[in-house]
Amino acid sequence: MPRSQSVLVPRVGQFKDTYHRIKRDKRFKDVTPIIFCEGDSWFSTPLSMNMLDWLVYAPPELEALGVPVFGAGGLFFRAEESGYHASANPKNPKASMFVPKNIHKLSGWYKHHEFDIVLLSAGGNDFVADFLDKTFKGLQPMSVSKAFREIEKSGKFKTVYEAYQAFVGAFLDIRPNVPILAHTYDYPRLLGKRAEFTVANLGAAAIFAKGTGPWIGDRIAHVLPDTKDQREFARMMMDGFTENVLMPVKKKFKTKGRFEFVDLRGILTKDTDWFDEMHPTGEGFRILAEVMRVRIGELLPEGKRMGVL
Repeated sequence: MPRSQSVLVPRVGQFKDTYHRIKRDKRFKDVTPIIFCEGDSWFSTPLSMNMLDWLVYAPPELEALGVPVFGAGGLFFRAEESGYHASANPKNPKASMFVPKNIHKLSGWYKHHEFDIVLLSAGGNDFVADFLDKTFKGLQPMSVSKAFREIEKSGKFKTVYEAYQAFVGAFLDIRPNVPILAHTYDYPRLLGKRAEFTVANLGAAAIFAKGTGPWIGDRIAHVLPDTKDQREFARMMMDGFTENVLMPVKKKFKTKGRFEFVDLRGILTKDTDWFDEMHPTGEGFRILAEVMRVRIGELLPEGKRMGVL
């Protein structure tokens, strides 16, 4: 057995009992980070080790050495689901994170447990797939800058910003001193490449699953037929999300609480870093997780930072 036993990994249903056991045990009470997680497929995709998996599980080589990932272990409340939108999802209302019903549900968990940090991964799904279909329906080929102006005209940035600020505001009302950490998305490279489920990456469930996507390339090919233009358009959307959603949310709450975000743009610059249009490979997620890990370590209470690598 590895010496560290570094991380406890319950899903929501197991969280409550484990939380109370940690709080009663002096060995773990003051050194175990309690971490709240809500997010999309960057925290939940089953295609490989996703970004949150790399934060939760010790890499095999470190586990073998007995090196802890988060101090004496971290307890993660994991509420993330693939395909969820930050704002209301018109096609599937249940797949919406920062809406009143879900905020109310998650606030119930949050107010009754002493979390040390909140991790968010949200907003990418709001700007792809059905949204792009609707935005560019019936339009003719255009320049990349004009295509991006169509995104701005849609009002989607404002919609996602309002959803973010509703969630962040509700959580800071409960615990203003607990940091909330989100992230940008890196720039997509494999425009038009769909995700393929195989037995190797999804297990036996792959027999019943169909490939998914593309979420971007095919949706805008009639207005931006050149793949290079599609890639530049995706890049502009990622920048727009950062500048029109994350930055304004941080500014709004700078005197009320601690909302931060990690900038992951421009890190995964090779096609081989990506599994499909929107998801890095397992190794790609590991690279991004290491950037997240550094900021998490800086934001955790001092006594709970000792194992952060």
